[in-house]
Amino acid sequence: MSATGETARPAPGKGQILAVLGLLAAVAILSAHHEGLPFWLGALTGVVAVLGYLVCFDSPRGIWQWFPAGVGFCAAFLFAGQFLTALLA
Repeated sequence: MSATGETARPAPGKGQILAVLGLLAAVAILSAHHEGLPFWLGALTGVVAVLGYLVCFDSPRGIWQWFPAGVGFCAAFLFAGQFLTALLA
């Protein structure tokens, strides 16, 4: 614990890893399925993962947390692009 009362978290937590993996899974599902139940399950997975991403990466500390935060940020944009492409097609 530092003088400000913050505890250093050098490694990403379980929630941070699951949020990024959820986003990557949603991108993989939506890249293959553009309609039907798999599409909506992928969309639901992506929405939950984006919400988890926003909660888990409120203030990343250190390179080991910034790297998955960056990957998740890019995956969130990929998810949004694929979701909107499938909805508007």
